[in-house]
Amino acid sequence: MKPEYKPVTELQKLGYLVEECGETIQAVGKSIRWGLDGYNPELPEAERETNRAWILRELKDLKRAILLVEKEIDD
Repeated sequence: MKPEYKPVTELQKLGYLVEECGETIQAVGKSIRWGLDGYNPELPEAERETNRAWILRELKDLKRAILLVEKEIDD
């Protein structure tokens, strides 16, 4: 994540969490439709990744977002 996009406020961190949840849902949904070893044929060949790799990438981002929110709201 570029430093200028890093969420700082509580609301930004919650927004980041929602965004990452949505991206993870999208990756899983496409994988259900097209298979884990499928890929998005509309992407240029150099940017293609399997749906399996896409899910793993989104899960990594989601875990980061979860940690940010946990640290923010933990009493």
